[in-house]
Amino acid sequence: MVQEAPRNSRDRAQLFAVGIQRAIRSLCGPLIRASQLYCPVPEGLWLELHQLYQLASQRGVHRLAVRDELAKHTPGLSVEQAYLIPLLLGCARCNQMRQNNIARLAEVLEPWSQLLSIQSATLPGSLFIAVPQIDGPPRYRSLYPETQLANALGIDTQPLVELIREYLLQPEAERAKARLPLIEGVTLDLLQHLSSAWGDIAERTFQRTQGQGQLTLCIGMSALHYFLAGRRPFNEVLQIQEAPEAPRFKADVQDAWAGAFDAQKVTDWQPGMPLEEIEYRPHQSPRSVQPGHPQAHAQADATEDYPTYALPIVNHSPGGYCLSWPKEVPAQLQAGELVGLQDLPGQAWSIAVVRWIRQVRNGGTQMGIEMIAPAAQPCGLQLLRKTEQSSHYLRALLLPAIAAISRPATVITPRLPFQEGSRVQINLHGEERRAVLNRRQASTGSFSQFEYRSAEPVNTPSDKPVTAPVARPPAGEEDFDSLWKSL
Repeated sequence: MVQEAPRNSRDRAQLFAVGIQRAIRSLCGPLIRASQLYCPVPEGLWLELHQLYQLASQRGVHRLAVRDELAKHTPGLSVEQAYLIPLLLGCARCNQMRQNNIARLAEVLEPWSQLLSIQSATLPGSLFIAVPQIDGPPRYRSLYPETQLANALGIDTQPLVELIREYLLQPEAERAKARLPLIEGVTLDLLQHLSSAWGDIAERTFQRTQGQGQLTLCIGMSALHYFLAGRRPFNEVLQIQEAPEAPRFKADVQDAWAGAFDAQKVTDWQPGMPLEEIEYRPHQSPRSVQPGHPQAHAQADATEDYPTYALPIVNHSPGGYCLSWPKEVPAQLQAGELVGLQDLPGQAWSIAVVRWIRQVRNGGTQMGIEMIAPAAQPCGLQLLRKTEQSSHYLRALLLPAIAAISRPATVITPRLPFQEGSRVQINLHGEERRAVLNRRQASTGSFSQFEYRSAEPVNTPSDKPVTAPVARPPAGEEDFDSLWKSL
């Protein structure tokens, strides 16, 4: 298109900018899709993106405004802004995000790209570096030698990170006035992740060690709760005793259909067919079910609902594992999902979370697992409301306090409806007690982890009266009885 445009035309520069901007935008589609699938980016894609921007920069058209009708949240994007979108997406740690959050990020980067600019890699504010000769995304500047910074491009993400942190620190009622442009669907969890990903360089706490053997894994709160409870269903864990209500019959109630032709009272009863006898068998615990019993099939069906997977260990550290999926990955597996780990059959289940997922070329799928706690107690959690009916019991996990590292007791809950300050009722093996959820320690798209404190009322000893004694001390000046005569 650029070659066919007249050389002396005043529109040649604009046509050049439009052509390069459209080419960069078209390459964003495969990049977003590869990020959502956690698979490697097609070879040559990053190299082509770098070359297109270099071409526009050399012609001096990289900052010309280009009207883009396909942009959802801005009227237009320059070549530089269009180039910043894949660059920011490439250094956002998308393998730690869910697919819907990756899609929201790709959209909100349209207005956010106007807050940043590309600069020289040698400037001190350049946290990320893109080398045009390398077919890869931006990386931290500290990972490159000084010899490669001469022709490299730098990105200073600090202005955008400061706006994100300013938004997160504001009260919820004042966030509508924040300077950070947002779109529908951008959650606080996503903003916290981006603040960390685009902030200072993250250093690994523990060194990895090559691993051998396998781990047994279950996915999701329901499965983990089931196995922690000894393969018992949720209603058995709650042990709620519902007293049956005795039926009440009212003989004197007037019937509106008493005068119907077929409503005559029967005086002589003709015996009909013999009644079928119902055989009743007492309930047996699933742990005592014999093979072949009908209840054994129900227990087998529950196991099918909560499958387990034996996965080989790629490497490990005191903080978690890198596991490999040799077969097809379940659809439930996502970044931020709660999982359970078991070293050997019969041992206790540990609680962990999926931190990242990636597909390795010719190597299947790998995922990073971060340990949360070595053990937990399965329980039920009910949200108490003052004006509305309280919620049903939902699955939750109680994590004990660890005094050695000053970690308080916490509870892992579903993502909704629990919030900081919620009054809840905990059902642990049938015993109910009230509590208040305090600070939220962690949160993902699947669960939240709260500190909590007991909210049980103080019991008055039975040998002491609740009301005050009849004898009163001498009335003071502030007593109403002493003021009555003055009034």
